[in-house]
Order: sequence, then structure tokens, then C-alpha cells
Amino acid sequence: MHEKISFDEHLHRIFGDDYDAFISHAPVGEFVRVNTQRTTPERVMSLLKSQGFDVEQVAGLDDAIRLRTKPFEPTRCLHHFAGWFVKQSLSSQLPVRFLDARPGQTIIDLCAAPGSKTTQIATAMHNEGCLFANDLAGKRMTPLAARLDAGIVSHAVLFNVAAERLPHYLDPVFDRVLADVPCSGLGLFDAIDENRHRYEAAKNPSSQYQLQYRILLSGARLLRVGGRLVYSTCSLNPDENEGVVSQFLARYPFRLVEIPDIAGIHFRPGLTSWQGCEYGEEMTRARRVTPWENDTQGFFMAVLEKTDELPERLSYPPRATEPVRTLAPDDEAVAPILANIERYYGIDPSAFGALRFLLSARAIYAIDGHWEEIPGGYQRAGICLAKRRGGIWRLSHSMIQRFSDEITRNTLTLDDDQMAQICATGDIDVAIADIESPYPVLRYEPLGALASLYDMGGGRVHWKRACDYQFARV
Repeated sequence: MHEKISFDEHLHRIFGDDYDAFISHAPVGEFVRVNTQRTTPERVMSLLKSQGFDVEQVAGLDDAIRLRTKPFEPTRCLHHFAGWFVKQSLSSQLPVRFLDARPGQTIIDLCAAPGSKTTQIATAMHNEGCLFANDLAGKRMTPLAARLDAGIVSHAVLFNVAAERLPHYLDPVFDRVLADVPCSGLGLFDAIDENRHRYEAAKNPSSQYQLQYRILLSGARLLRVGGRLVYSTCSLNPDENEGVVSQFLARYPFRLVEIPDIAGIHFRPGLTSWQGCEYGEEMTRARRVTPWENDTQGFFMAVLEKTDELPERLSYPPRATEPVRTLAPDDEAVAPILANIERYYGIDPSAFGALRFLLSARAIYAIDGHWEEIPGGYQRAGICLAKRRGGIWRLSHSMIQRFSDEITRNTLTLDDDQMAQICATGDIDVAIADIESPYPVLRYEPLGALASLYDMGGGRVHWKRACDYQFARV
């Protein structure tokens, strides 16, 4: 049991001589990460500059861009809606880089919401393989799904269970596991007041460390022998970091992998001891990221490799849910839907040959063809292909962007001025004489097919997703 001391004394113990540096740190700018499956860092840099951002590429990280100043929130950029980039702190981008995710692997993000790291994993996988994303908090599933939709991540399955219980649903077949666990946030220099309240309200400071250990153990059980697990927090409290990892290593067959240096990032090695606790020399292979040395949020990362099977067996009861079979494009329930999509949007059904499908009452979901069977108990699989509106299957925004080149019917191509107007107001006067569907597709050539529109009648078309987007010519 850890003693309960004042929050300020707690910070003094953690940061020592660096306490003043942490408290007084004033960050310069924010960061975005480019989705290299959609575009290039050079195009995003040019785009942001044209909209008044002062930007610079981060040394050693080709897809990371620092926004030194901003005229408005980057999430208001139309190109953010199109999935070109995501807002993500620099330190938050690091754990996935050391995960060494590759196309075709089976990977799980244990605590995934709101999804920035999950989409980063998907990009590293080139959207090929089997990706699982889990989070316990139900209210966080919506932003998680939205991030996956924006990135057009069609090979992910979402779970909404306690991470400690995932071995009840899934087998130990994972090549990579990301355990970015819930933490105190004592690396977030802009959340000191919030963290103070959380700390003072906590009855047992040790409960957080126990939860982190259980999640780490769950990830270890899911990992195959030879696989890699990254444990990370946005805290610089050794109890949550070196303390948890060293306790785990003392019991289970894992080794710490050396984390390489990155140009432009100042890493500190993991601690070998703190407050009378000995962690061992091996812990120097872990890495700490300090805010005042990197102008980003504080972070801790440890990369672990599984060397043998775990000695313990799970005591969970038999699974109550059966696997779910996905449907092929020529399935009798799917084929008429794809034919309807072809009628209204011109997409040849053969374009969906690499996908498999799941049906709900009013929607059809598409998932990568690797998934012939999905473990039971999932929250969502793949991304929505279309929703039924009367006799028409209306394409989702994500699938419009994925199949942009295949959409040949019921499109409205807008010029620069019209695009600027619809971004600002949500509607535009256009000729709709040749439009058969009440849900035409907006096309802007630099971005391709972008989103579904709503015919409001009288030649007036409305874009529901428009909410004061910033338009820029590219």
C-alpha cells in the first residue's frame, strides 16, 4: 500500500530537480500526423501553409508535422475530414513506431479510444491483416469508430470489454499488442489541475498500478511466442511505469527490447531505481519522453518480447458467444445490395471482391477479406458500406472516399468557389437534372469523391457534415 501524500509532494517526488521545469513548461504549437495511405507529408505541409499555419516537419519522423502557430483548429480543415491527417501529440505517435506493425499481421490495441494510435497502426499495416481495437468505456467507442471511419480502416474489429477479460474472447495468436494503459496523466503538463483533482479523490493510489498490471498481463496472454508488446503511459510516475514492468518481468518469460534513438527526440532511459525500489539495469532499455526537453506531452514506453509460453492457465468459463461468419460478395443476401449500389452509383460489384460483409437491420458493413470469421462478442466489424433509405442503399462517406474512382453515376462535381461555399454554409445551388438518387455524391477533383449530399429540392443541395470547414485550394 502506497502512502497518501499531498499532490504537490507527489509531483516533487516524481520530478525531483525537474519539478520547476515541468510546472513552468509552456508548449510551442501542436502536432498532426499524416495518413500516408491517403496522401504525402509534402502535400499536407503545403496545404497547411496555404491556410496560414506556421509548420515544420519533425526531424526523424517523416509523417509528423509541428504546427507552431495556427489560425484555427486543424480539425476544421476539409482535408482532415477527408482523412489526410489526424491531430496527435508527438509523444503519442512514438509507441506505435516501436510496435513494428507490418502488413498482414494480427494486432490488437487494448485501450484504443479515441483511436489515434489505432489508425496509426492501420497505416503501418497498409490496411492489410487483422486489427483489433478495444476500449472499456462505451462513450469512447463513438469517437474510436469515427477515427477508423475517417481513416477508411476496413480491417478492424472493435470490442467494448475490460481489457483484462479479452483472453476470454480471443486466442493467443497476436503478432503485436499495444497496451497504452489508463494512467494518472502525470506527463500531461496542460492537465495539472485535472490530475490534482483525480489524485486527491483517489482512495487508493495503488489501485491504478494494479489495473495497469492486469492489462499488461492480459496483453501478454494474447501475444504469441516471439511477438512484441509495447507498454506505454502518458505518465512519468515510476510506480506506473518501471514499477509495473519490473514486477511483470520478474514473473513472466519476457525480455525488454532496446528502443532506438530518433533524431529530433530527446529520450531518457528508464529508471533503474526510485524511492527505495530497485528495477534492474535492464530497465534502461525503456524510454522516457519529458515535456520540457521535447515540447510535447510526457510519455513512458517499454518494448517487451515474449520468449516462452506463460505458465498460468486462464480460469475463465467457456465462451458464451460463437464466431460470426462473414458473407462473400456473391452471397444471396449481399448480391442484391451491391446491385442496388451499382444502379445508383455505378460501382461494378467486382470492385468489392476483396471485401466480405456483415448485415444489420438497415446497414451493411464491409471488412477486409482476411476476415472469413469474426470472434463472437465484438462491438463492430469493419466500416459501414451503406445504409438503407427506402429503396436506396446510400453509401457512407468512408466508402465514397475508398471507391472514389469507381463512382460514375449521381455525382456533383464542384469547382473551387462552389466547394468554398458548401464548406462554409452547408448548401449550394447546382443543376440536378441528371441526378437519379436523392443522395448524390459530392466530387471535388483534388480530393476525388468526398461525401454524400442531400437533395433539398429546387436545385438546392445540402451537405449535412458541413460545419464551418476551412477550404483551401490544393
